[in-house]
Amino acid sequence: MITARMPDLNYNEILMYLGHRGQEVTPEIERQIRTCMGEVRDAAVPRLVYSRLPVKEGQINNFPMEGQDIRGVLHPCCEAVLLAVTIGVRVEQILMRHEVTNMADAVIMDACASVAVENVCDQFEEEMREQLENEGLFLTSRFSPGYGDLPIDTQIRMCEVLNTSRRIGLTVTDRYIMVPRKSVTAVMGISKKPQELRKRGCEACGMFLNCPYRKRGIVCE
Repeated sequence: MITARMPDLNYNEILMYLGHRGQEVTPEIERQIRTCMGEVRDAAVPRLVYSRLPVKEGQINNFPMEGQDIRGVLHPCCEAVLLAVTIGVRVEQILMRHEVTNMADAVIMDACASVAVENVCDQFEEEMREQLENEGLFLTSRFSPGYGDLPIDTQIRMCEVLNTSRRIGLTVTDRYIMVPRKSVTAVMGISKKPQELRKRGCEACGMFLNCPYRKRGIVCE
């Protein structure tokens, strides 16, 4: 059983969420970002639930996946993992408070919280990948409702299948908004052969802060 763990927040990834394009980050702004990072770390209570299910003819345990993109991901797969992750209501409460009292902090907090929940997903994916490789199996990159042509309303059914309301306190409104907002649902295929994975972004590069390409709004790849 894989449990929810949140690694240290990636400062560069937070800058990415904030739209950083190589411009100078002043000491004052850096302090503000790192203060918000600390608030999110202290408030976050990461939780996750997942299920490993058979795949047949584009369906996950009789749960049809609409859209060509996800069918392409699942085509070579014998199984799939349905995943739901949240970092909890305390982060939600802090975000709402900052939205009323300090909008600049609220924007930074939102970026920090987005990175936090993605980090929990990344940690799960890393551990699941290692577990499957010990079985001679391979994990695809994760794919969430709203990516490509996978309908956003798929997350309602995913949460029902995973019973997220009872198990981790995650619900979805009739407008397809997850509560708490800083939550993620995702699908990952399990294949008997290695699959091509999405490359990591600019935040992993040592030239991130001073990259001449990013200053022009492009990437080197």
